[in-house]
Amino acid sequence: MRTLLIIVAICICGALKANPKLTYSVSGSGNYYPYYTHDPKHPGILPKVVSAILDKANIAGENLLLPAKRTVLYLEQGKIDFDLISPSWLNEQQRKDTRFVYSDAILSVDEYLVSTHQLDKPIILNSKEVGTVRGYYYHDDSDFKRIDFNSEKELLQALHRGRIKLAIIGDLPAIYWSQKLSVPIYFNTLHSQGNMHMRMQAKHRVLLDRINEAINELHRQGQFQKITQHYVQSIPITGMQPN
Repeated sequence: MRTLLIIVAICICGALKANPKLTYSVSGSGNYYPYYTHDPKHPGILPKVVSAILDKANIAGENLLLPAKRTVLYLEQGKIDFDLISPSWLNEQQRKDTRFVYSDAILSVDEYLVSTHQLDKPIILNSKEVGTVRGYYYHDDSDFKRIDFNSEKELLQALHRGRIKLAIIGDLPAIYWSQKLSVPIYFNTLHSQGNMHMRMQAKHRVLLDRINEAINELHRQGQFQKITQHYVQSIPITGMQPN
């Protein structure tokens, strides 16, 4: 009987390891359209992408709706297992943090220096006040004075009201909120360009092969492109493309 119980316990432990459950947060600022929406039926690019990856890898997941600053804190404290991030947003020290490991590339993402009119180039950020989103990473934020707002939506509103003259914001959220709020904007120069990856607690390193295999298979199937297109087609980008 004791032997049977031991075997059952070993089988249960093996099943748990084979089918782990990971917690994560991809809600960003909460106004991170089209990457995240508040619509459970159409949650946004990032929730759909993560669900597709975890399903393909046979890994259970739970998305915690956290503000960006708390997402960073929870990840650093080990309270969540991963987030999605572009290493282009991080400085060298952050990229080398051994507490985390990174999956293969998932989605391309660009950020721009945005204003309500064209600025003279080159734009030197040294000591300038620059609008940013609270809790977001910026690889060079030691070079300028961050003026934090709660979301991309608030950044556009602050630009419109003249509270700031320059902001760093992703191209798709900027275009969406510009149209939504009727705030004209100008994309001056590229600030960061890269790909989003899963940034995972290093203790989950053993899952990387499964996750990367799922990511690469979804790329081959064109699933990430289909998810992105589903949301991007609702953004009226005519005449708004970054220069």
